[in-house]
Amino acid sequence: MVQPLLEVTQLDVFYGDAQAIWDFSFHVEKDQMVALVGANGAGKTTLLNTISAVLKPSKGRIWFSGEPLAHRKPEDVVTMGISHVPEGRRLFSRLTVLENLELGAFPARTRPFFQESLDRAFRLFPVLKQRMDQQAGSLSGGEQQMLAIARAIMAKPVLLMLDEPSLGLAPVMVKLMFQIIQALNKEGATILLVEQNVYQTLEIADYVYVIKTGKMELEGYGEDLIRNPNFQRAYLGRLG
Repeated sequence: MVQPLLEVTQLDVFYGDAQAIWDFSFHVEKDQMVALVGANGAGKTTLLNTISAVLKPSKGRIWFSGEPLAHRKPEDVVTMGISHVPEGRRLFSRLTVLENLELGAFPARTRPFFQESLDRAFRLFPVLKQRMDQQAGSLSGGEQQMLAIARAIMAKPVLLMLDEPSLGLAPVMVKLMFQIIQALNKEGATILLVEQNVYQTLEIADYVYVIKTGKMELEGYGEDLIRNPNFQRAYLGRLG
């Protein structure tokens, strides 16, 4: 049996004395797009931050490409091939678009491919090429989200983790963002997607895990969850 690219097993995570994640297990296969969905405060961001080594679990294990992530630093996780686009974008607002992209390519293994990665970023996000000398903080919300994703792919990730990429965007930009995520996946990026935009997420994800108050509530293929009455009532606003 082929080992998953990412395997999370029986994870417990605390914030101080408060437990945020309870015995949570899931995995992501290479080339898949896997989604974590749930309400605000369910623990989705906590899971991504734990995989990125920003938070440390109190129990459980995380393996990536056959290597344990325990005791790794966040910069080590990036070097191993995981890029994390956090909620809120976290750009360097006073730096230019190009300078933000240059910082994304800091892992030593990616530097020989800088121009190739830059060309790819500008192909996926043509508006960023037009704005390359503009300060990141002066971009629109949609353009800032594009820059955050472009900066992440400059590191040539094996796994791209996206936390609420459509949050706060206009409907036309939400549609474009989901198209971009699909394009990245089709080009070979394995994606772990956290989203509250549930219906669109179910349409594009290969597999979905539903998290509620830090615990696994449901899991399955998108088309199966859409037909699940409990899921419909809780997450799609359907009654009956």
